[in-house]
Amino acid sequence: MEGAFAGIDRDALRRAGRMVVSIEGMWCASCALAVERIIARTPGVSAASTSFAGGSALVRWDPALVDLDQLFARVEKLGYRIVPLVEAQEMEAQIDIQARAVWMRLAVAAFFGMWSMLGSVALYLDRGLAASPEGWWVALATCLAALPVVAWSGLAFYRAGWRTLRAGVPGMDALISTGVLASSLLSAWSLLRGSADVYADTATMLVTFLLCGRLIELHARRRNSVAVNALRQAVPETAARIGADGVPAQVRADQCAPGDLVLVQAGERIAVDGVIVEGESEIDGAIVNGESAPAPVRAGERVAAGCVNLSSRLVLRVEQAYGQRFIDRIGVRMLELLGTRSAAAMLAERFARWLVPAAVVLAAASFALAWAGTGDATQAALRALSVLVAACPCAVGLALPLAYAAATASAARQGILLRDPASLEALAGAREILFDKTGTLTEGTLEVGTVLGSALAAPAEVLQWAARAEADIAHPVARAIRAAAQASAGDGAPADGKTERHGRGAVWRGGDTAGTVVVGSAAFVAGQGIAPPPEGAREAATRVEVARNGAWIGAIVLRDRVRADAAAALAAFAQGQVQTRLVTGDSAEAALPVAAAVGMAPGQVHAHCSPEDKVDVVRQAGKPVVFVGDGVNDALALAAAGCGISVNGATPAAVATAGVVVASGGLHQVAVAWRHARRTVKVVRQNLAFSMVYNVIVLALASSGGVTPAAAAFAMLASSLTVSANAGRLLRLAAPGPA
Repeated sequence: MEGAFAGIDRDALRRAGRMVVSIEGMWCASCALAVERIIARTPGVSAASTSFAGGSALVRWDPALVDLDQLFARVEKLGYRIVPLVEAQEMEAQIDIQARAVWMRLAVAAFFGMWSMLGSVALYLDRGLAASPEGWWVALATCLAALPVVAWSGLAFYRAGWRTLRAGVPGMDALISTGVLASSLLSAWSLLRGSADVYADTATMLVTFLLCGRLIELHARRRNSVAVNALRQAVPETAARIGADGVPAQVRADQCAPGDLVLVQAGERIAVDGVIVEGESEIDGAIVNGESAPAPVRAGERVAAGCVNLSSRLVLRVEQAYGQRFIDRIGVRMLELLGTRSAAAMLAERFARWLVPAAVVLAAASFALAWAGTGDATQAALRALSVLVAACPCAVGLALPLAYAAATASAARQGILLRDPASLEALAGAREILFDKTGTLTEGTLEVGTVLGSALAAPAEVLQWAARAEADIAHPVARAIRAAAQASAGDGAPADGKTERHGRGAVWRGGDTAGTVVVGSAAFVAGQGIAPPPEGAREAATRVEVARNGAWIGAIVLRDRVRADAAAALAAFAQGQVQTRLVTGDSAEAALPVAAAVGMAPGQVHAHCSPEDKVDVVRQAGKPVVFVGDGVNDALALAAAGCGISVNGATPAAVATAGVVVASGGLHQVAVAWRHARRTVKVVRQNLAFSMVYNVIVLALASSGGVTPAAAAFAMLASSLTVSANAGRLLRLAAPGPA
């Protein structure tokens, strides 16, 4: 534990019973599985979960039994390294370095593999050339062209394959390595015997396509680091810390310690988690709870980093250190939740894990039986190597990446970005889709719904007087009232006067003729000495009371505008037997009218949900489940769901976290993505089934001597072309209508 963990209290870490750390050196998902197996086998460890996509591991242990030094040593012996959780920027830099290395290896594999493939195709198609002396030179040139691919481009696969073998969880890397080395050895053997039967194309094809798959996985890793970074960027990097002399000075947010006082001016975003010690205002807490309406706050109440102070200056006492803020804890939880692998990929890995030892055992048995039956060691070796060539999982390796690439290209033409195969698969199999309210089912913009008048003023007058009191105030409620007043046909209120802005309302004084107008919450209006509205006029909704010259004259009820295509989109899911629910941080009073407008029953609504509450709802819904959201407060649920979908206009944090991004169009695009995902998964399953059946049949025939190495290689090429053609069907746009 020395080095990266120097200076950390080991006893305190051990007593914590859990940690989220970064794992250095992971090359692929198989590496993550190997690290997870090694950690889980360490005495005292109760649970371990690694994520290649997140580049991290979550470990839980019994403090009385675990030896952390032993745990770290086991991982390092396997060739990896446990380090403290790295910052998002550092993680992105590491992934970029790794991606550049993969691109370089892929460029070499593609260039030299192309020449190797040309020679192999010529030999396959012209058997006369293969039998001639010139054919041997063509075969030699083919193998020499493949040498950089086998010796350098595929090096990382061999290393990862060896590590997973040591951990007892051989996967696709071990199988690929076996196939590449077997085809290379068989090609060398053929050349030494004067034969032109070489299989360099097998090795180069495997390495090239697996490198493409690695780039897809690295893209998913970088997306996750960008998601965590986007979450941090939702919070200011600096804060106005008040010094001992009472003068505020701008400092970095990580320099604010618990107990410090911080000044937050009206209109600023809060940089710390703290308690209000001075001031009264309204805050936009959508980053925490998704509430569409501003919430009044006063001294003694807690606020979280990322919230926006809308009205008046506040002084906060810092409660949580940098790294322990609510937004920071969400970032750590996201790393724990992100990185789910697709069932198709895991099925391919399990097949590879079974095929590696089976192919080796079958090759050894074939050698022994052939030698015993013929007495010819050369023929016995050829049969054994034929088995290993037949085991090359080209079609298995291509089944998922090709279908995913075709589906991604097709979806992009419709304004839908597919981020990873796991999300696509979860979307295809979803039986339930959970929707956020504000900004997802609604447009996230307040509008005036109902204006209540009284005996003292008609509704149009109430709206105009309120607009005058809210003039020049940068506040969502004020903007909605002004917009409604401008669109109204009523008479305008006098233009002259002076507005006093308070924490929960405003007072406008327009002189002797116009008098005084008070606008704000019921508590604020009552605090100005004005009698509350009649009981019959009360309504449980986002509402602004309006009084003039000391008497209540009416109220304005505001609502969040529902997206025009929301009801039709949800109807499409109902037609496809997919259940929908509304999960929001807003109150039930605000959520129920929206649910009714889109065709949901009250029992399908979950209100007052914090980000953690949304995760609980996702987990209780079972799998696979889809969550559709748009805000920072949705990031955890987007990460926890089998598929997170961000809608058009979502915040950067939601876009970065989601596995599917609707870049253009309305909510109906979610239904389009769902239908497209179902088609894609159908093709993937067809490809996997075909490729696995091929491997089993050809492997059996090769072990019995019924398939020569050349025939095995040709059959492998044919199976790969079949898989490619089937995946190409996804390049056509998904047909409209229910799947």
